[in-house]
Amino acid sequence: MSPLLMGLLGVMLLPLFVANWRSSLLGLSCQGLLIGWAAYRLDPHLASPHTWLTLADLVLLRGFGAPLLLYRALRGKNRALHQQFFSPNLLTWTIALGLVLAAFNLAASLIPQDGDERALTSVATAGVLLAFLVLASQAGAFGQVVGALRLENGIALFELGEQQRHEHITLHIGQLALVLATLSLYLWLFRGLVETHEAHASTDEPTL
Repeated sequence: MSPLLMGLLGVMLLPLFVANWRSSLLGLSCQGLLIGWAAYRLDPHLASPHTWLTLADLVLLRGFGAPLLLYRALRGKNRALHQQFFSPNLLTWTIALGLVLAAFNLAASLIPQDGDERALTSVATAGVLLAFLVLASQAGAFGQVVGALRLENGIALFELGEQQRHEHITLHIGQLALVLATLSLYLWLFRGLVETHEAHASTDEPTL
């Protein structure tokens, strides 16, 4: 496995072990940037509009845009929304490592020949399974948004192996618009929850 994919697997796992909202946003940012790096290595021709759209999606939107917008929405807001959202304990660590092992075994069954394709599929499968772990274990808004964004990153990594087969510019534009629309929806819902929590907090404050 290449150092790039090993680093990507590491940033998928690390936020589950450190388990705080800042490390979760940093993990999302690193995932977007590393997936963008992998996309560039697969298609380093910057003259191609497909490469520019893919990098805009992965680097600008997922690597910088989404984490920064979530950080701005969380900073200074109700602490109940960004408390430690994933309880770090031996059980969750074991489940996370077990899902990674299952992902690599599944990729080995689907792709018998060892190489970059199997490694990419292994890490992408691990990313999707770890995203489902976050979604299944979190009831709060922040945990659900992080899990959904992690899931989209795992799917984007799967798509890297297929990007050479889909050269239609409209498909890339549609994918970018879809990611932007879903991110806008997450932020709209999240900000609504922040305002609701702030309103409840202000009404619950004791009066003299």
